[in-house]
Amino acid sequence: MANIGHRSTQRVMEILELIAFSGVEDGFSLTQVATVLKCPKSSISPILHTLAAGGYLSYDQAQMKYTIGRRLFEVGNTYLNNDDFYVQTLAIMRKVVDLCSESCHLAELRDDNVLYLLKVDSPEPIRMFSAPGKRLPANTTALGKALLSKSTYQQLESRFPNGLPQITPHTITSLDELYKQLLTVRQTGFAYEKEENSEFVQCIAVPIEKEEMPVMALSVSIPTFRYTEEKGERIKLLLQDARQEIERLLV
Repeated sequence: MANIGHRSTQRVMEILELIAFSGVEDGFSLTQVATVLKCPKSSISPILHTLAAGGYLSYDQAQMKYTIGRRLFEVGNTYLNNDDFYVQTLAIMRKVVDLCSESCHLAELRDDNVLYLLKVDSPEPIRMFSAPGKRLPANTTALGKALLSKSTYQQLESRFPNGLPQITPHTITSLDELYKQLLTVRQTGFAYEKEENSEFVQCIAVPIEKEEMPVMALSVSIPTFRYTEEKGERIKLLLQDARQEIERLLV
């Protein structure tokens, strides 16, 4: 994070972003936070205690680790509930789920990851696990492929300087293969992923564009055992309609 003003306030933001977006599910200790942020424990400790006391972080006494607290979740929900775009987009996503009974996600690109923004769960008992705020490598998801669809080969090389991360045996790890799939997304408007991020789950996604560039992506996730070609075609039509509705909100 660049230096953007008041140092103590910036440090609070760095701590919250580290704990929220790192992907470390069991949290961070004081020592780990100080090490990652490269600052003394004596300056980090009172900030962590204050955030935990206010409910913005949760502290596990046994593990001596901090995770995101309920209060931060409440603050985030207040933003979503008062932002007209997200309120209307959630309504569109609920309509998609009502018509296909599968989970629907909205995400944006952050560096080489997909950041989940909104989710509407499937009513089915077996469904993909995800949550707003979760980050996943962009090459492993249909959402990521939709978001990367207008990228040049050189841009992909810059975004993944250490190569493509692998999560399952089905994950694409070849930059050539990823770029080939992105060219298909440009032509068809649809991105696909089959068990590349979670085994037994596949997804279809569409880019949400503003000024002809992807700014977000919308997907539907389907357990492989429930997928049929007929269902896939129906979901593509639903995503196409939803994409048009959401893009109109961005104008």
